[in-house]
Amino acid sequence: MKKIVVSCGSGVVTSAIVARLVADLLDENGYADAYVMNRCSMADAPSLCADADFLIATTIAPKGITCDYVSGVPFLTGKGKADSEKQILHLMAR
Repeated sequence: MKKIVVSCGSGVVTSAIVARLVADLLDENGYADAYVMNRCSMADAPSLCADADFLIATTIAPKGITCDYVSGVPFLTGKGKADSEKQILHLMAR
């Protein structure tokens, strides 16, 4: 079971959008029962990432994270989305 943290500035709006899109991606690629996803603010990301497999954030990677980082911005803009999706699927396969 992979633990995924999705964060944005406040942990409310954009993290919810990104989390839904990532869940759809994972479910469509056979990972429906292989992950748990937690949303949070950027302030809470370092502590939640302590035991997470990776962080998807709509900001730059925060200082102090100990897990892999994936930019969530492409899920909002569409630009570079395929690369972020590929990176997420690669992390899921590890």
